[in-house]
Amino acid sequence: MANIINFNKAGKKIAKIKQEKQAVENRATFGQKKPAKRIIKKEIKALKDHLDAHKISDKDDNGDKERS
Repeated sequence: MANIINFNKAGKKIAKIKQEKQAVENRATFGQKKPAKRIIKKEIKALKDHLDAHKISDKDDNGDKERS
């Protein structure tokens, strides 16, 4: 005999799987404590400032673009 599929139960099972996947993503995004978020934000800012300090300017002293 063929397997009988209850579409109501199958739909609920698929919805539950999608909700669990969304929950995992939300925990990763929003599940951090405020002090941890502050530390991460400070580290990102420090790295950006460090990179900006070492950036090579596209303009020379006159304000004109350099010729390559």
